[in-house]
Amino acid sequence: MAMAPTKEQQAAREVFAAGRDLALVAGAGTGKTSTLILMGAATRKRGLYVAFNRAIADEARGRFGPNVECRTAHSLAFKAVGHHYRDRLDASARIPAKHTARLLGITRDLSVSSRLIKVTHQARLVMGMVRKFCYTTDRQVMARHMEPVNGLDGPGQEYLARTLLPYAHRAWEDICSLAGRLRFEHDHYMKLWAMTSPQLGADFVLLDEAQDTNPVLEEVFLSQDAQRICVGDPAQQIYGWRNARDVMTGFPAEQLRLTQSFRFGPAIAEVANRWLGHAGSEMQLTGHGPDSRVGKVTHPNAVLCRGNVDAMREVLAYLELGVPVALTGGGSALRRIATAAMELKAGTRTSHPELFLFSSWGEVQEYAEQDKAGQDLKAIVHLVDTYGPDQIIEAVDRLSSEEEAQVTVSTAHKAKGREWASVRIGEGFMAPSVDDDGLQRAMNVSEARLIYVAVSRARLQLDSEGITWIDEYETQVAGTGHDGAVAGRPMIELSLTGQLKYDSSPISQFMAAHLPYSQNLVRDYLTRMANLPHPVQPIDVQYPNWSALGHAIDYRLRLCLGGRLGPAVALGVMALDGSGALRGVPAPDTRHALHAAGRHLLATIDAYLADPSNQDETALSRLCFVAGFFEDIARTGEIRRFSMLAQATPATCLDDLTAAVPEYVMEDLDQQMRLAEGPFASFRALPAQARICGPVFTGSSDIGGADADFILGGLLLDCKATKDPRRLGREEIYQLAGYLLLDYTNQFGIDKVGLYLSRQGGLITWDTEEFLRRLGAAMPLTQLRDQLRRHLQEAARHGAHGGR
Repeated sequence: MAMAPTKEQQAAREVFAAGRDLALVAGAGTGKTSTLILMGAATRKRGLYVAFNRAIADEARGRFGPNVECRTAHSLAFKAVGHHYRDRLDASARIPAKHTARLLGITRDLSVSSRLIKVTHQARLVMGMVRKFCYTTDRQVMARHMEPVNGLDGPGQEYLARTLLPYAHRAWEDICSLAGRLRFEHDHYMKLWAMTSPQLGADFVLLDEAQDTNPVLEEVFLSQDAQRICVGDPAQQIYGWRNARDVMTGFPAEQLRLTQSFRFGPAIAEVANRWLGHAGSEMQLTGHGPDSRVGKVTHPNAVLCRGNVDAMREVLAYLELGVPVALTGGGSALRRIATAAMELKAGTRTSHPELFLFSSWGEVQEYAEQDKAGQDLKAIVHLVDTYGPDQIIEAVDRLSSEEEAQVTVSTAHKAKGREWASVRIGEGFMAPSVDDDGLQRAMNVSEARLIYVAVSRARLQLDSEGITWIDEYETQVAGTGHDGAVAGRPMIELSLTGQLKYDSSPISQFMAAHLPYSQNLVRDYLTRMANLPHPVQPIDVQYPNWSALGHAIDYRLRLCLGGRLGPAVALGVMALDGSGALRGVPAPDTRHALHAAGRHLLATIDAYLADPSNQDETALSRLCFVAGFFEDIARTGEIRRFSMLAQATPATCLDDLTAAVPEYVMEDLDQQMRLAEGPFASFRALPAQARICGPVFTGSSDIGGADADFILGGLLLDCKATKDPRRLGREEIYQLAGYLLLDYTNQFGIDKVGLYLSRQGGLITWDTEEFLRRLGAAMPLTQLRDQLRRHLQEAARHGAHGGR
């Protein structure tokens, strides 16, 4: 017997019956589809239900009445336009960038602002322009559709976009042609359809999963003359990385909510609400389903993981135990990629229908990493690289169907729209990392949304094994910046840079009281910085590791002055010795291997300082890049998830780590070192005792640490490897002031302070008297140092007694 509609569902039906547009926010398990069916049954008018995928549309077709047609957006577009391109879709192989360049007629590298844009990079940029155009409401490809290129200034970006625009027009003409030779994708006919401004021939349109809508479908939906109903849950928006958009939030219509979940009971609803809060949603669910339990589940029906590699790890563990296991979506696509990898690695061509144009597995890896068209392959290529094609194929051969399996393993993304009686949250959902000062970073909202989707798939039992870190995280962030503490630590124990992030910290309070006019120096800095050249950057890579590059150039500059890497690197290496607690630490044998590699690195640097001729510049850059990840351990107390050390195995040695350093790193560090030749020439000429690298001050022990980059002949110099120097400001000025004042006894005789912008070769300095005067100091340096000492000592006593 059908359930009576809830008051929330009845309210939605009444708005629909009145002919008004509606945005219906429907939480997990709240009867969203049932509510839409109620609407369709309330009228004899013609309706169109637009589903997220074909499986949902097929299921809905059996539940809606005959007056409502159930389709996907792509099926609508295919019927109108896409069927003309059927042959191109069937034969549309993925194309390496060098082949794309040949088809477009791009034959030469392009020099822009003294940077060389390679032929393959130009081809990727052109196809990226077309791709971005296909996710807009624009009617033609334009220069502004080009993605920003690292390392180019504004005029350089504009020149490159204008130069490539004719090729982008040529690419779009090829795509529009039935005889075109470029890869034709489903989103292409979707865009072509939207450009015809279609009317869908319905009296009302029901748009499902509206929080993850293709922008061109949004355009079509909003332009309909029919009554428009969009339904979904903004807290379940998990496809933003595919350019999907949330139609609901800004939709000009009445807003209603469905909050009574019939999927699960109060216990699971409580967990879901916790994650809704972290996802930035004000909605709270009430559990009206069967009694549910949260706790250990020994034999779950489903295990939900963050990514494909995590899911494969679970699959292999179940296979090892002899448990019949299924993988959501099956393993056929995975097997085809693994087989292609074996063929390409063996030096033969592959028969894979999408990859047969690639001549090596390295080309496929580059395509997946660098080409936006290959982003959907990135995870599966990484999976093959992690486990090897042989192990992948063997595992796929042993998979069971979901009907025959005891457990189904899925990624959270593929679990969307599904539910199981019992669910265990598996691996890959990592706690938010800490920053370079070891302070807890805020949770990424998109990650919280994904976890909300995962936990809300369970009906009866939920095992939160993979996200137990949430308790510690919430404790860490509770009360941050209040009552003189951060995550339970008195603020006085934070480093200088850590304290400057909080206005209520002892250092920040002192600066505000005694050196209040930081904007004076910020304005002077910005005026002088404006005359410097545009910052150099890695140009042919999507996501450079900016933090690691910053550490690496700091080390290179220290070494060129005869200084060591600094104590933090050695402390990070030492932290891997033994069994002390470290977040993200690998198994003991891998930890031992990393410790040995770290000791080898330190010994190699010592040998270089004794005889600089025993290391070439490239090898030195590789060592410096690796060293930064050991320092990161000392500063954060963990091996962070994106650290290169997180990929180590028991067999890892220093040579493996240096070999894994990306090629762009050496080019980038070489550029910065060439820029430093002029500014640092006089520093290198100083006597050894006047070149101090990584100075620690008398007052550093009064807080959680403060070590500057350099003191060179009385110049306190901090190196900044930022790609956006305009963003430097108050914190950087007060960082210099903090170092200056913490030198209580004038041990270093500092008479100038300054910033070195390594990506511009820019040196900006101030005499200490001028520096303090511009900051608004009302007393001499010696008195300021005494005042700061007393202020910090009082803050330490206050912190020791637990605050007020």
